[in-house]
Amino acid sequence: MKISARGRYSMQALFDLAHNSHGQPVPLHLIAKRQDLSLPFLEQIFNKLKRAGIVASVRGPKGGYIITRPCNQVTVGDVLRLTDGNFYAVAREDPQGARSALKADATMNSLLWKQLSDHITNFMDTITLADLCVESDSHSCPHCTCPDYTEDLKEQFDSGQRTRRSTLH
Repeated sequence: MKISARGRYSMQALFDLAHNSHGQPVPLHLIAKRQDLSLPFLEQIFNKLKRAGIVASVRGPKGGYIITRPCNQVTVGDVLRLTDGNFYAVAREDPQGARSALKADATMNSLLWKQLSDHITNFMDTITLADLCVESDSHSCPHCTCPDYTEDLKEQFDSGQRTRRSTLH
């Protein structure tokens, strides 16, 4: 599986937007500056996100972008499929090994790679912006759009019912 710069930057920008919106639109130039990303590149990404209904633009002097859904309804998989044209949550088998393998081995390899691909896809589709926010240093976004969800996650981490996926905390 490979995630392009476009896919990584889209997640960075949405995470920044979730953390810094404070319930208000955020201009893309501020996200670009904070994340050290190209503004024209972010404009392309946000146009795709806007067409898909994940973000909306607000015009005017206090304009910018806002996330249109609660953060617990925006998954990493959704965003990557929208913004990263080459993203496929697919683990690929070695073509050299596949050519030289016996038919039974090739069938086994095919099944193995399919199961791994399914696992990767399911994993990416379960991680939400809210999950990332809870596991970050701030533990949630200001003016959180899904406070019950994030509070429940925090309680699960604190009680040991759930373990953190990363070392972001």
